[in-house]
Amino acid sequence: MIKLRFSRPAILALAATAAIPLAAWAQGGFNGPGRYEVTNVRSGKVIDLDRATQSNVIQFSARGTDNQQWDIAPAPNGFWYFRNGMNGAALEQVDNRNSTPVRGMPFNGNPAQQWRITPAAGGAALITNRLGKTLDIPNGDGRDGIRINTYDINGNPNQRFLFRRVAAPPPPPPVAGPDRDDWDRDHRWERYYGRFDERERRWGMEGDGACFYRQPGYRGRAFCVRAGEEVRRMPDQLVDRFRSIKLFGRVRGVAVFEEESFGGRRLRFQNDQPDLHDVRRIVSVRVF
Repeated sequence: MIKLRFSRPAILALAATAAIPLAAWAQGGFNGPGRYEVTNVRSGKVIDLDRATQSNVIQFSARGTDNQQWDIAPAPNGFWYFRNGMNGAALEQVDNRNSTPVRGMPFNGNPAQQWRITPAAGGAALITNRLGKTLDIPNGDGRDGIRINTYDINGNPNQRFLFRRVAAPPPPPPVAGPDRDDWDRDHRWERYYGRFDERERRWGMEGDGACFYRQPGYRGRAFCVRAGEEVRRMPDQLVDRFRSIKLFGRVRGVAVFEEESFGGRRLRFQNDQPDLHDVRRIVSVRVF
């Protein structure tokens, strides 16, 4: 976990940032929680999570792909989390020095992953971290692949961004029922932040992988794992609670085990399983 050191100037910057009222929704096109494409005013390029590294945050020409889309959700004290649509990685400040590139890191909700969206000139917005640094395209460079960093605020076009909503936020959590505890604030039920399919009215994922569901018929909250990955031990609260499995993309199948580290009874499925009535428990899995 990144530990931030707060110098006196940084504390003053933080205080100044905290004094700004919550950014008016629709500032720069931002209109509350949801999935967005975020474009730099100067370069016209969007914030992109490099598919090759799965962690480098770059600018790139808009293609409408999931790695160029960000799920923006509330964080404490008026800040926001930015989680990438491809793998759920959170936009994270790595260091408070000027010109340090930001990265996409596994989501844990720490302060380095919390950002404020504040008004900027021309109706655009600044994306500012807790220490008062803001997202910045180095020297306003317009080339594809340039890594995005943070820098002292100057309000120039290379620090201003526009938001375009591409999907609504997930539906609100149920007040009661079997999925109520799926909606804890840290998303502990999810290894991968899946997408809610409005047409199918269910959770799922993009790309190759498999999702495990709390209810038969692929209903309830999903725990999704990409092809080629494995889970040696499910979180304790998930064991004994899967009731259906759906395969996505070109995934060949899944193997599920009744004990951790792929021990105990093994079952392999090469097709969707709408009702796991014969499976007593799933403790570890492999997705092919």
